[in-house]
Amino acid sequence: MMRIGYQGIPGAYSEAATIAFVREQLHVEIDDERLEIISYDDFKPMVDDLVAEKVDRIVMPIENSTTGLIARTMDIIRYQPVLAKYEHYQPVNHVLWGLPGADIHQVTKVYSHPEALSQCKLLFDRYPNMDPVAYIDTAVSAEYIVQENDPTIAAIASPRAGELHGLQALEPAAYDEAGNMTRFLVFERYDNIDMTNTHDKIMLYIETPHEPGALAKLLQVLDVYRINLEGLNARPIPMKPFRYGFFIEADPSNMIGDLESLEKILKALSTHIQVVAQFKQNR
Repeated sequence: MMRIGYQGIPGAYSEAATIAFVREQLHVEIDDERLEIISYDDFKPMVDDLVAEKVDRIVMPIENSTTGLIARTMDIIRYQPVLAKYEHYQPVNHVLWGLPGADIHQVTKVYSHPEALSQCKLLFDRYPNMDPVAYIDTAVSAEYIVQENDPTIAAIASPRAGELHGLQALEPAAYDEAGNMTRFLVFERYDNIDMTNTHDKIMLYIETPHEPGALAKLLQVLDVYRINLEGLNARPIPMKPFRYGFFIEADPSNMIGDLESLEKILKALSTHIQVVAQFKQNR
């Protein structure tokens, strides 16, 4: 039995990414008896269960093409024995959903996840009578307006979420940016992870000494090895005010030298290093 966890409820974008992983990588359908798909209310319990081996894989959103790094998920996987070996780019097509028969001009409150609301600012410019209300999740927002049965409230959620709850599309394209996508990684539990296998993409979390030029030295090493830097994000280090660690994403497929020697150099230049992801690009 393969146990896979995702955050949210049916209709969430995380569920869509989970379905894509199951079909594309496991080559089965979501209702296969060999699978157990487990939904979580929050990300931390999901990571904890993966580390405790209560689930085999978890599907985590880590970046959005509009709003960038999803820090709350990336921070949770720091210092954990987990590794991502698969990525999925999930189209994010936000729809403004209302109750059947609702009038968009009478809607006064729109519920959704804060990031979804931030990706639909033009909608609120067009309809100043609407106030955005931050809620737990996009799919949960769709469920909530059904429970409230109030035609003056609406939800921003996925096409599947609205269809599951029998809602009416008040604005089929509520998003600001066409082509908006969320990037998901599928994590497994791994111990003693190293960088010695060659991949198209590698993501590291690194903490450097608190001294001038520490990060510059790391980046110079990547340049010497001819590794293409594709992402660099700073995150505060827990319990160390105004100290930062760095998520570094790079493409080593055309590197000069080998990953084993690179790993030794990076370890010598850092106070903490964690391999977060290694995979072949699947975009």
